[in-house]
Amino acid sequence: MEAEKNSKNVMENDSYMKASIEIPKGDNRRRHIKYDKSGFIDLGPTKDVIPVNDGVMPVHYGFIPGTLNEKEGDEIDVLVLSDKMLKIGEEILIEPIALIRRADGDDKIVAIDETIKSINQWGDIEKSERNLIENFFSYHYRFLSIENVDSAKEYIERGQKAFLLAQK
Repeated sequence: MEAEKNSKNVMENDSYMKASIEIPKGDNRRRHIKYDKSGFIDLGPTKDVIPVNDGVMPVHYGFIPGTLNEKEGDEIDVLVLSDKMLKIGEEILIEPIALIRRADGDDKIVAIDETIKSINQWGDIEKSERNLIENFFSYHYRFLSIENVDSAKEYIERGQKAFLLAQK
């Protein structure tokens, strides 16, 4: 009953949205959804491209459907903090907590799911985990800034509008 109640609260919270997982935490393979959305492409071992953490994904990695990162040309990327074991292609509800701006324009939303209770902003993440995320995702392109939840939500809203315009 309690889980059902919590699930209902999550669904009613306007700050929650869907994310689709491409690479679960702990996975060492690079995967991306095909442009036609018919499945996932395995691009090989992550450590061949990002040797940090031996190429093992430090968080769940995916995208926010119905958004567009205009600089990159596909959906907005999301890094999901969760205590759940997630699978490739699984859709979950997330709540944005931060925006990572990168030098190449491939910006990342940092988000939590309903299993994370003690993190509401970037600074709440344990320092060692923040450092690992920063080292992993800035291996090729440095971080320009890490912005707050309001910036993250505005970025997603712009991405949703860009996605709708691209559909016309």
